[in-house]
Amino acid sequence: MWIGSSRNNKAKPFGIKWPSEPIKALGVFYTYDQKLLLEKNFIENLDKIKKLLNVWSSRGLSIYGKVTIIKSLVIPKFVYLASLMSTPNNVIVELNRLLYKFLWNGTDKVTRLSTINEFEKGGLRMVDLECMIKSLRLAWLKRISAKTRVNRKIICDIFWLV
Repeated sequence: MWIGSSRNNKAKPFGIKWPSEPIKALGVFYTYDQKLLLEKNFIENLDKIKKLLNVWSSRGLSIYGKVTIIKSLVIPKFVYLASLMSTPNNVIVELNRLLYKFLWNGTDKVTRLSTINEFEKGGLRMVDLECMIKSLRLAWLKRISAKTRVNRKIICDIFWLV
């Protein structure tokens, strides 16, 4: 896969076969086609999460048990990908919908903000996906700005794209 200004280059130096389909590295697909990138990385991941939640929904777990399943099995599948790529807003909305549907066996029984609260405030300490994604982006911002002297406004513009 050619990168940068050579991305449309059709040459095959040294007889190397260059793939025309997406490249998978460390569990993440890379391609120039944004629609295919969304499909391979996020939509397929959402389908896996949906199947996982269906398996666990038939187990009769308590609310606290469901939050534990979400935090320990579902969120890690999503965090890795969200830390590497810009996550589309519709994916965040869909994942939130799946998580709260699993948590309440259908429609929400209380507000989502109250489920995010601490136990002492009557909450369940549920994960706030939007805040989590923003914190992942900020972590990268800290790493990048510590190693290089780059215009911080440019970095902020890149990381806050949704």
